[in-house]
Amino acid sequence: MAEAEAKAEAKAEAKTEAKKELTVKKLREKGVKPKKEVLERSKEQRRIIKQITECLKSGPKTIPEIASELNLPTGVVTWYIMTLWKYGQVVAGEEVDGYYKYELAAKEVKEEEGE
Repeated sequence: MAEAEAKAEAKAEAKTEAKKELTVKKLREKGVKPKKEVLERSKEQRRIIKQITECLKSGPKTIPEIASELNLPTGVVTWYIMTLWKYGQVVAGEEVDGYYKYELAAKEVKEEEGE
C-alpha cells in the first residue's frame, strides 16, 4: 500500500513540474521576462538554501547554531528552515535547550550523494 502511495505522489510531482515547465515556456514564447529584482531575489533565496543545506551536511544543528555559523539573522534562518521542513527537505530531531536540531532528510542526502 505504501508503494502505491509513493507512486501516486511521484506521479503528482511530475505533473506539477510539467505544468510549471509549460507555464514558463508559454511566458517565454510571449516574450515575458521576469523583472531584474525578481531574478535577484530568487538567486539570493537559492544561495541561502544552499548555504543552509551545506551547513547541515556536517550534522544536525539548531536554528541559532545555523544562524551563527552562516552569519545570518535567526529570523531569516527560521523562515528558510520552516520552508525546507514544510517541503520535506529537513527534519526535526532531538530537542536541546528548547531548540530542535534540524538535519537534512534522508531523501535529500541520497540525492546530493548521487550528484
